[in-house]
Amino acid sequence: MVLSFYGKHNVVKKQILSYIDYMPRKLQDINRKFPIKTIKTISLVFLSIILVFFLALFFTGCDNSNAKKTNNSETQREPSEKKPDEPKKPVEPDAAYDPAKQKATTITSFKFLKENTGTTSDLNGVINHNNRTITFTTQAWINNIESLPAVFTLNDAGFPYVNEKRQHSGVTKNDFRREVVYLINKNISYIVKFVSPQASGLPVIRIDTDNSAPVANRETWVGMTFSLSDPSNSLYDIPAIKNQQIRGRGNASWSDTPGAKNPYRIRFRDNQQQSPFGLPHARNWVLLKCGTDLNTSFGFELGRRLKLDYTCSYNYVQLYLNGDYRGMYIFTEHRQADPAERGAPGRPKVDLREGWFVEIDRRYDEEPRFRTNNFNLPVMIKTPEDDSDLSMSNPIYQFVRDDWNEITGLMASDSFPENGYRNLVHLDSFVKYFIVQTLIKNNDLFRPGAEIGLEIGSTYFYKDKGRRIYAGPLWDLDWSFAPWEFEGELFLPDTAPYQIHPWFRRFHDDPVFQARYKEIWNNNLQNNILTMSAFIDTMGAKIREGVLEDMKRWSEGNIDWHIGHIKSYFSTRAAYLNAEYNKVDVLPERGNFSPASAQRKITLAAFGEMTDLSAALQNGSASVFEIDTPLAQSPTGAGGYLAAVTIKVKTPLPAGARTDRLVLTGKNQGKTFAHNVVLSYSP
Repeated sequence: MVLSFYGKHNVVKKQILSYIDYMPRKLQDINRKFPIKTIKTISLVFLSIILVFFLALFFTGCDNSNAKKTNNSETQREPSEKKPDEPKKPVEPDAAYDPAKQKATTITSFKFLKENTGTTSDLNGVINHNNRTITFTTQAWINNIESLPAVFTLNDAGFPYVNEKRQHSGVTKNDFRREVVYLINKNISYIVKFVSPQASGLPVIRIDTDNSAPVANRETWVGMTFSLSDPSNSLYDIPAIKNQQIRGRGNASWSDTPGAKNPYRIRFRDNQQQSPFGLPHARNWVLLKCGTDLNTSFGFELGRRLKLDYTCSYNYVQLYLNGDYRGMYIFTEHRQADPAERGAPGRPKVDLREGWFVEIDRRYDEEPRFRTNNFNLPVMIKTPEDDSDLSMSNPIYQFVRDDWNEITGLMASDSFPENGYRNLVHLDSFVKYFIVQTLIKNNDLFRPGAEIGLEIGSTYFYKDKGRRIYAGPLWDLDWSFAPWEFEGELFLPDTAPYQIHPWFRRFHDDPVFQARYKEIWNNNLQNNILTMSAFIDTMGAKIREGVLEDMKRWSEGNIDWHIGHIKSYFSTRAAYLNAEYNKVDVLPERGNFSPASAQRKITLAAFGEMTDLSAALQNGSASVFEIDTPLAQSPTGAGGYLAAVTIKVKTPLPAGARTDRLVLTGKNQGKTFAHNVVLSYSP
């Protein structure tokens, strides 16, 4: 009879449930007030109530089952009336959404309190019930975004969960640098997301200068506090460290206009050197400004793939300076010789007293500096350093000038290239350096102009004690990929296969260098060069949200246009250079003879073996020239081939000027080639 009573009265069942939920908490209170015997007695009572409840459920189930059978039998005796199909109601716009009319539990408000965010007012999310999204759009700095409690309300009883963790309004904290999914009653989910630099997926650097002092120039160091937060790897986080320094940097990239987006140099204290992003510890770092461009990261990545020593690292970051969002930057190494003399990305290993690190730049505005006797290169010495005397009269710098005058003198000589110059330079580093600069068509190496002549910009070279001269590290690549037209067709992707400055171009007059150039290009083409197209897509997707924030801040740039442009330019240019670099070259292209130089070697350089080779003088036996050593081919070791023939002037030497042509023919890579080398003799 008691069971029947409980089975038919659901109200009583609900009371029992609430009592069961209440009992554990009550037992805790009793535990503190009563002895063990009393607690045991109460426990037995509690277990009895549970037993009664389950028996009630069992009999209720039986009653419901019988009721269903009765209803089914009645349904069979009385055919039901078929209701006409009701037309589907259109989905009402979100603005007309009324939670009170909805059966499902929904989030009706969602915000972050200003005392938690550090903002001037509470942040209220924009709720879209149709799309189930809650969005916060701001570029203001948000304190503790990586661990922030949300304040929310629902239209019904219940609790939301995040990753199976129950959420309590104003209490439970989550990392809102990425999307957070709130799940309600296991079937309703809301995506909470910030549209913010701090939630762009990129690391965030915050710099607060002492007393909010401006970073006004490139000379004055300003005290600051530095912190770094990386949403992808918390091991890279750098908590706020005080008493560090910042100042401006750059040449054309720096602007004296107040409020302009500028590049910066960061200097940590000697006893607080940092290793951001797992890089080797160092004191000096750089923030390069960037917007929509992938130019710098593309160049650095290609240099890394080609194994060009000491290529800089690149990490896109969002920068806040004194709480103000300044845009997207590339965090990388300050260009200098490694003070630890070990070598690191962006920091070549050189002996700080007997090695050197220099910049060649048309601005020629830093001491100590000198110009070479040949090619007039504007050299500025970075290492060695002697702040007490930066003039070239200081003997500490003399060996640097001597090294540069020696190498440029040999390269300017008529005896080049067989005069020992290769013993002074590391050919592979120059080849790789030129390949990167040429493929991206860096403006600093391809920019002639009336105001600067054929000067080079922002190029670096180094030499360790007892070693050869190396090219690198790569730097200042933002003026590449022809983002604008300069000097007409100069920046078209299918022009200028080699550097145009006379000193750089001179390397390509050496058949050994040219063969090595072809080898490194072809041996890296498929796996390391052409795959850079995928890098553009991958990196473009990675920085997209960051770029959009930068564009909102500075109202310039178009990430989709830039990615399309750089991919198209790269594809066209790579195909053009590949065709150029797989041609058979002849060096020199013209043979000049004199009584003092009556014999010359003419060389063919190719990738892949040459066949059906022949060499003949156009005038035959009537020529004043003759073939002294017949055309002979030899491999260079990594797929390259050289074929050389020696021509000399017949004796007795003619009294007047004479000319002829040397005709060189053959096949390479399945194609026929022919070169006509003009030979001229002047008494």
